[in-house]
Amino acid sequence: MVLKMNISWRSKVLLSLGGVLVGLGLAELGARLITPHAAADLLYNAPDNAPDGLYSTDNMVFSVPTPGFEAVQQSIGYAVRLRIDENGLRGEAPGEKRMPRWLALGDSFTMAAQVNEADTFVQRLGLGMGWQVLNGGVDGYGTWQALKRYQALDETLQLDGVLLVFFAGNDLSDNERWPQIQADAARMTPGRPLARPPVHPVHAWLYKRSVLYARYQMFRRAQELGNPKAREHHRWVSELRPFTSEGDGVLSMLLGKTRPALQALQRSVAERGDTLVVAVAPPAFQIERERLSATFDVVGIDPATARPNRVTDGVRGLLDQLRIPSCDLVGPLRAAHEQGESVYFTYDGHWSPAGHEVVARALTRCMQQLSSG
Repeated sequence: MVLKMNISWRSKVLLSLGGVLVGLGLAELGARLITPHAAADLLYNAPDNAPDGLYSTDNMVFSVPTPGFEAVQQSIGYAVRLRIDENGLRGEAPGEKRMPRWLALGDSFTMAAQVNEADTFVQRLGLGMGWQVLNGGVDGYGTWQALKRYQALDETLQLDGVLLVFFAGNDLSDNERWPQIQADAARMTPGRPLARPPVHPVHAWLYKRSVLYARYQMFRRAQELGNPKAREHHRWVSELRPFTSEGDGVLSMLLGKTRPALQALQRSVAERGDTLVVAVAPPAFQIERERLSATFDVVGIDPATARPNRVTDGVRGLLDQLRIPSCDLVGPLRAAHEQGESVYFTYDGHWSPAGHEVVARALTRCMQQLSSG
């Protein structure tokens, strides 16, 4: 009698657990079938999924990719193998120079940890131009950091040119914060793994794989971003303000802070006998208009005040003033989106493989014209 009761109790527990697992599985499937929030890229915060050890501290530019690092970066929508060579560049070591060699600089849009090496605009551009284009992108870099990176690598790599990808979403803010970044970097001991906030392993595992769990975390983040007292709210309002009709003064100030950085890069490249080209990368909400209202709404900015082209136009205008050759990415990306291509990831504000292909084609055409002109 006791044995039968024990079997019955265990069976009930197993059935209950099985029911819970089936229910969670169905809920996960349902979450994947439902269209996510239009500002999912902002709410999901995919950069949290970068693998530990990818970056090391540096007392000049704050952080650099760790030489010899290799791991898989996984998030909702992709799982990508990352490898860093001995120079801190993404991809295979460049080897002996056999053709024109260019260095692509910028932030996470250049590093492109969301797509495989062969799918990045860096690799595609090299094939299109018949050059060797190296990936010197680093998450979070502004123009001053890109300049320091170029100066550190130019002689070793025997470069012929530099392509700076200027992200309109936050490079202006990064350049304004450069004095603080320098001060923070100066206090660091170089070569140590870049410290990150501790994350519970269960959260880390689920956040990269479960859309259902991601939706819950996005709900919590939406509440935080909507709170005027929250630090993240202030950060995003500051970064989005230049894209509004009320942000002319802020944009003018930020462009003024960026001018010296671009001039210093221009001067340094010219002194070394190299060529400089700048491509201005637009944020997802500038290209995919359906994201625009949702993005501004989340942080409490009236979408009616949005002027999505204002920052890229301002940066291109500054580049024209400085006589720095530049390439347009807004038009090609917007045209591809209007034709039904998904050029940005849904849960990540970076370019998808299709987006990288569009960018590579646009850059190849532009740089061929600049070379022939």
